[in-house]
Amino acid sequence: MRDLTSLVRTATSQHGLLSTPQIRDAGFSEPAQSRLVASGVLVPVRRGVLRLAGAAPSWEQEVMAAVLAPGPRRVASHRSALRLWGFRSRDDALEVSVRRPATGALRGVVVHRSVDLEVCDITEQHGIAVTTVARTLCDAGLIFPASEVQRLVDHAVATEMVSPVDLLHVRRRVGEHGRNGVVKLESAVDGLPAGAGLADSGPEIALLRVIEAAGLPVPVLQHQVVVPGGCRFIDVAYPSARLALEYDGVDEHTRVHRFVDDRVRQNDLVLRGWTVLRYTHAQLRDRPWDVVDQIRRLLTLGSAPESPSANRG
Repeated sequence: MRDLTSLVRTATSQHGLLSTPQIRDAGFSEPAQSRLVASGVLVPVRRGVLRLAGAAPSWEQEVMAAVLAPGPRRVASHRSALRLWGFRSRDDALEVSVRRPATGALRGVVVHRSVDLEVCDITEQHGIAVTTVARTLCDAGLIFPASEVQRLVDHAVATEMVSPVDLLHVRRRVGEHGRNGVVKLESAVDGLPAGAGLADSGPEIALLRVIEAAGLPVPVLQHQVVVPGGCRFIDVAYPSARLALEYDGVDEHTRVHRFVDDRVRQNDLVLRGWTVLRYTHAQLRDRPWDVVDQIRRLLTLGSAPESPSANRG
């Protein structure tokens, strides 16, 4: 029995797409499918995948089409997975993974054939089958330099998308197959500074790394300061020296509300005797010695070094 309502419901959950097996399972024979195409109800996207009329094309739809195409089970991976998880926003080539020894190519899609792709490596994001965050970061070592893998790991750990333990577990399992790139993941995890799990962002971890490499005292993360009407939290702080360290990121701070709140917060801290230093990605990357020199000078002027502990107190 044909069920057009079921087709619409399925397409809605798949970015407007349907595979030919799904259409057949809804009771539409090949001639019936052809009539749906001829009448404009369905629009061919790639072999074995059709779009419901009225569904707007999108990048996510292109990825879903690659995953739905007939053949072995495919999942979005590598650059496509990084974008689905929010690590990237650029229009990279579509990439999917399939477990070996599957064969077959897809037009316009990079297909990675893996001997170590397991069920535990697969989940869903935005309704699309995709490699997990941990597996995606492991695969990133195959296509990006160590510095980029470090940045991705910093962000993922700081935003609690994944834990260092999860990353090392994937690294050990995948590394048993001699896969290239896993060393970059392990190095990135080993390179996490003390207190990284309490950071709110990857750039905060980058700031902690600069502090740790210079041998400066370990700061307190997310330190709370009571002000009239509530509390303010400092990203990275040396409370005894009343020194606050903040990261300025363009994406976050160009939002008007966040920009205004940050300036009000800074004024609240200054009025209570705090010195606030703000750093950008370019400063941490290109002139870390200047950052270290400024922090060291203010710690010397302020008070005795902090004890090596990091907490959200």
